[in-house]
Amino acid sequence: MKYLAFLILLSTTMLLNGQTFNINTKGATVDFNYVSEKTKGALGELAATLKIDRKKLGSATVSGSVDVSTLTTGNKMRDKHLKSKDFFDAATYPTMTFVSSAVYQEGEDFFAKGKLTIKDITKEVVFKIINKEDKLLFKTTIYAADFGVAIKKDREKSMVDIVVTIPM
Repeated sequence: MKYLAFLILLSTTMLLNGQTFNINTKGATVDFNYVSEKTKGALGELAATLKIDRKKLGSATVSGSVDVSTLTTGNKMRDKHLKSKDFFDAATYPTMTFVSSAVYQEGEDFFAKGKLTIKDITKEVVFKIINKEDKLLFKTTIYAADFGVAIKKDREKSMVDIVVTIPM
């Protein structure tokens, strides 16, 4: 029942059988915090889709992509360097993508597990989904070294907190 209530919060029109919905991502943000470097930034031009069948809620999927060229940290020189071949190589790999393999509930919490692709590297990640103040938040922590975009090659020093915020 809690799962159904969560999905109703996304949009009452989404509860049609076998429907695909493009989530309104106007005003959406993908914020990141590179913890060891004390660097915060954002990416824009988020596109996301939700697929849901009311009769099979366990088969719900979430997918999204973001344009790497929109990366900004508030420092133009750093932004240019991060978009270069040294890090994200935005010219060769223009988008980061996420495709869920499962959307599920544990206790009171909801999660989307799936594959995150940055550059040509794909890893499994889990986003915690939170409904907060008319916004849908997807939160996770990744390691930049796992995706070949770390300043420091030491995995533990490449922790990045990610929050995707979608206004409802």
